[in-house]
Amino acid sequence: MEAAVDLDERNWRWARVRNEMRKRDIDLLIALPESNSTDVHYLANEQGAVLFPLAGEPSILLGGEDSNLAVDRQGWIEDRESATPSGSTKVPYGAVVAAKLRAIRPNAARVAIAGLDGNDYSHVRNADGYVLYSTVTRILAALTETDVVDGAPVLAAARHVKSEAELEDLRAGIEVAEAGARAIGAAFRIGAEQAEAYRAGMTAMMRPGLGIPSVAWCPGTWGNPRPRLVAVPTGQVQDGLCVAAEIMPGHRGMVQVAEPFIAGDVLAEQRDAFDLNIAAFEACRAALVPGATWREVRAAATGVAAGTNSEICFLLHSGYDGPLFIPNDTPETVLDDPIEAGAVFICKPTAFPKSAGRVVARSYDVSWGDMLVVRAGGAERLGTRPQQLLSYQ
Repeated sequence: MEAAVDLDERNWRWARVRNEMRKRDIDLLIALPESNSTDVHYLANEQGAVLFPLAGEPSILLGGEDSNLAVDRQGWIEDRESATPSGSTKVPYGAVVAAKLRAIRPNAARVAIAGLDGNDYSHVRNADGYVLYSTVTRILAALTETDVVDGAPVLAAARHVKSEAELEDLRAGIEVAEAGARAIGAAFRIGAEQAEAYRAGMTAMMRPGLGIPSVAWCPGTWGNPRPRLVAVPTGQVQDGLCVAAEIMPGHRGMVQVAEPFIAGDVLAEQRDAFDLNIAAFEACRAALVPGATWREVRAAATGVAAGTNSEICFLLHSGYDGPLFIPNDTPETVLDDPIEAGAVFICKPTAFPKSAGRVVARSYDVSWGDMLVVRAGGAERLGTRPQQLLSYQ
């Protein structure tokens, strides 16, 4: 289901990456796919280790099953070879990248390796970076007279703003996620097995071209901590069950919608919390304009609870990309950063009682969330489903 990405898109991305390399005096950028292939796919649109120079043509060392057969296939990068002669899935990326560096002897005084360290705007849940120690050690052995730095800031800045082609692809993914939400709702009934509703959502999202979908299923009763299950749930749908669901269609990168499901009558406290969540979502959406700061956006979202007995947890992120505003964790260093047009986020603020003191494991979670792209007049929703809290009998 991924939209076709043409060479104009490739050139747009490469220009952004090279602009960020130039700012940091980086001559060569290396991206590795072992732990997380997001950076590699941004550069190459396929799997492999990428050597991306500031000037000249990049190279890719293809990995994965039958990668030797992909050598003659047309791709974004013309200089292509398999990382293993037979196309084995056992790929020694460190050794083959080191061998490639020794063979081409790049004229690079400063080399960046993506994912060496954590970053507030890229791979935000990998606080120590995502590359493997042994892989990097072998590459460093081939760069003994070179200054090697972290490449995360380069790709974080380049990937942060989405192209129109990327936005079109995200919208297509969200359509699938919304189909998953509708399917869960159709099967979520008192007396049914929770697994039936979960399975219905998963099945609705299994579409050609997408990866395996997932649903984070958070079941429990109002006011009590709930687990976050990324697995088939057990037990029946009983009266009073409240499930906060994060629905993800297996799209490369991050596509997600959040939807609450309540079995039986909706409590007054749940309705009030949901209404505050939507008010906070819309306040956040209006405040997400180019040049605003995250401090201002957070204040707009949390301010809707003023004069009530509730508080708002400002919950916003972009999957691998940042910044990452989640319960009990605020990236203070980014609060005064300006927001850029074209950045995309999942926004799903959560109201909770002031008496609770803080958000506790989804105890009061009836959050509703959609993905937003920053525009001049306020953020645009990428999804289309209604903002509603339904009672499922």
